[in-house]
Amino acid sequence: MKRCWWCCSLLILSAGCGGSEPSEKPEKPFAGRTVRVGVVGDAGLLTAISAQSGEWSAETSATLSIAERPIEIDKVSEYDVVVFSGESTGELVDRGLLTVWAETSLEPAARVIEGEAPAPSEAGEESGDSFEFKDIIAAYRDQVTKYGSDRVSLPIGGTGLVLAYHRVALESPTILEAARAAGIVLEVPKTWEEFDRIVAFLHGRDWSGDGKPDSGVALAWGADTEGIAVATYLARAAALGQHRDQYSFLFETDALRPRITSPPFLEALVAHNALAKFAPSNPADLDIVAARKAFRDSKVAFLIDRAEAIAQWNGEKPAPVGVAQLPGSMRVYDPSRKEWETLSRANRPSLLPSGGGVVVGVVAAGAQREAAENYARYLAGPSTSNRIRSDREFPMLATRNAQLGQGIADPRSAPGVDPRGWAVAVGSTMNAVRVVVGLRIPGASGYLADLSAGRLAALGGAPPEKALADVAERWDARTEALGRERQLWHYRRSLNNLVTTPEPPARPSK
Repeated sequence: MKRCWWCCSLLILSAGCGGSEPSEKPEKPFAGRTVRVGVVGDAGLLTAISAQSGEWSAETSATLSIAERPIEIDKVSEYDVVVFSGESTGELVDRGLLTVWAETSLEPAARVIEGEAPAPSEAGEESGDSFEFKDIIAAYRDQVTKYGSDRVSLPIGGTGLVLAYHRVALESPTILEAARAAGIVLEVPKTWEEFDRIVAFLHGRDWSGDGKPDSGVALAWGADTEGIAVATYLARAAALGQHRDQYSFLFETDALRPRITSPPFLEALVAHNALAKFAPSNPADLDIVAARKAFRDSKVAFLIDRAEAIAQWNGEKPAPVGVAQLPGSMRVYDPSRKEWETLSRANRPSLLPSGGGVVVGVVAAGAQREAAENYARYLAGPSTSNRIRSDREFPMLATRNAQLGQGIADPRSAPGVDPRGWAVAVGSTMNAVRVVVGLRIPGASGYLADLSAGRLAALGGAPPEKALADVAERWDARTEALGRERQLWHYRRSLNNLVTTPEPPARPSK
């Protein structure tokens, strides 16, 4: 009996101490392959991407060759994967540089419905469930990453404008009493008209309690280094001019005629510049950096900024800051009938600057298609994109609903800011009923630079009608140089909902 117990014990010990052959480790899928990665844009984005790539290399045994500096679009064909601003989508498509993603590789849930995939309980990593495609915010899933019916990228991080305000300006008993006496309802504005009235009322009052008169608002009126000045103006114009029956915003979709001279754009420009008299200093000197500083120093009640810039809204002695969705309009212009409509509910579309944010694509000419797709999915996947968007050098907004629910990525970076208010404002912006994605056609940056020049001219005293007419003239010249029919194809394609031919018209002969 003792001998039998001893034999059994020996067998158990042998099994536990490696007596049996170890199970074979799964083969690394991309061992020996090199994936070349280029980043078009900010060096901070390049740093964020590079910092999150080691895990993928370790899991796949592939080598990542990431360009040391941001690359130009002319160099994209030399890489397998490209990370870029959505604004560059049309340029990359025009040059045939992006691979079209197969929807079946991203939507396992759809295959389950059709009976072509394992039951959900059996679907694992290989089925694509780990990518959680359906969790991507609709505006990014259906607009930002698509060009026509083709999906040409995956989202990494988003961007959107919000309204930040010092809560004391709207809650101080002294200020509230003065507002009641003046017949002003002092609350977070739901329309641009309300915003204008509250800004005017607060300007010149000591709402901060430091014994000095404070200002109403700081906007990026000056140099448009981050694209926020143009985006703020266009956001106001969208509330007035993005009609519910229209997909188009900046151009007409039959001949690419600019709409920039139409009533909503003119009214928005006049109102936008009228706010300059409530600025803390010469508005021409206020770029977004100076505007943030004025707000951070509690010199202005309101600031319009990218929501991801939240860490720059408070200083060493943080004051309570509220955050809200941008205002809307109770009137909207119908371009087809050329008439204004009065609404029962505010028209409040969101405008996502920079073509929606940062995306990743697979280069059509790349030699490592399978490995490149896998790496792109890794960057856009739930875990990695969550870490990338939290990078302090290049913060971005979430592009997934689950991440939106997490609120501020690093609450410690934004002391004093209401985390719930920020989360609600961002969620309302990203999931608005209508979302206007920033221009994505070839030459988008040039068109926006023309608009910035016109906006600055009006701010400097040029008649607004003349300033916008000059913009329209520049846009027409730019369109003709690039090829009107080809640009029209791109514009319709960029809206995702309008019919186009599979291929664009030929480029104009030089």
